[in-house]
Amino acid sequence: MGLTNVVLLERDRLTAGTTWHTAGLLWQLRPSDVEVELLAHTRNVISKDLEEETGLHTGWIQNGGLFIASNKQRLDEYKRLMSLGKVYGIESHVLSPAETKDLYPLMNIDDLYGTLYVPKDGTMDPAGTCTTLTRAASARGAVVIENCPVTGIKVQTDDLGVKRVKAVKTPHGTIETPCVVNCAGVWAPKLGEMAGVKVPLIAMHHAYVVTQRIEGIQNMPNVRDHDASVYLRLQGDALSVGGYEHNPIFWEEVSLKETVSLIWHKDWK
Repeated sequence: MGLTNVVLLERDRLTAGTTWHTAGLLWQLRPSDVEVELLAHTRNVISKDLEEETGLHTGWIQNGGLFIASNKQRLDEYKRLMSLGKVYGIESHVLSPAETKDLYPLMNIDDLYGTLYVPKDGTMDPAGTCTTLTRAASARGAVVIENCPVTGIKVQTDDLGVKRVKAVKTPHGTIETPCVVNCAGVWAPKLGEMAGVKVPLIAMHHAYVVTQRIEGIQNMPNVRDHDASVYLRLQGDALSVGGYEHNPIFWEEVSLKETVSLIWHKDWK
């Protein structure tokens, strides 16, 4: 948008919170045309523009995306998505179970009605993408300050009774600003409280699994099953499997002093 006097405050180190273990999947087709346009823009930035501008690779891998339909209604939805994709010039194909097997030989197609295949979907590396974005933003005048948590937001009411941001407080000093963008993720509600704003967001405990090496999985598309709320992300010669739990466990109270951690065990199957 042409702004150059931007400051990004990071309470720890960039990507240290929830970013580093995000899936980094980019599916271009969504039911909303606004989302389709936004994702097309994002794909161009991640796959081409950032690397040309900075010389750094975002970790973009174009291995394609595959939506699987286990019922007729879901397949009909994917046919509509394909039609929407044509309007925006996004290549996509509705495949029969047999065609899906040809594309993804390891997939069991016994209960499939068909799939939607988007060849130019892919995956980005979260840490690599953030590093590249930071380099590009810094070159345009932005300042990134790590290990600098926000401790307060100063708000004043103007003559019309409208509350407006005046400054952001940190342990290292105060930054006067009329605009704050709350991009704190899991800690966004805490940051909103500082300005008297309620952010309707709640954190959930979440798990994902990384498999051992699977022969023949290399270069296969990422897979999404909307009915089961599961994704399969290609990770080298293995798969990262995750999704949205149907019976989520909410994380009611997230401390500002907390960092998100991950616990794993090498013997998990």
